[in-house]
Amino acid sequence: MKLTRASDFAIRLMVYLASGKGSTKSIEIARELGVPFNHLSKLVQTLSRGGLLITRKGKNGGISLAADPKKTSVVEVIETIEGPLSFSDCILNLACCKNSKNCKFRKRLSKAQNLMRDSLSKSTISELVL
Repeated sequence: MKLTRASDFAIRLMVYLASGKGSTKSIEIARELGVPFNHLSKLVQTLSRGGLLITRKGKNGGISLAADPKKTSVVEVIETIEGPLSFSDCILNLACCKNSKNCKFRKRLSKAQNLMRDSLSKSTISELVL
């Protein structure tokens, strides 16, 4: 599994907001993180709908975290952007392959995926702040 740019940018955004560096305007954050503004706007919208961010319009508006970064896991951010973590389609959908039920490789992939998900579930946004 490769972390997509969207997930990478979303994690960077969450870490930036958790660091308390100040700026909460999308355009300023995009410039600071080196993320295209349109891409950042879409991520903010998705993370907001997922309950991870709060957005406020107007002169004093901006973006802020919806929850304590010590309680927000990395996997929550990734799954808000990407959906459920999966190394392979067969892990989530047995019907995608006629051999899925008895496949030994699928079982190993599933075990590896569970280990990765568990590790990312224990990693919080606040732990990534520099």
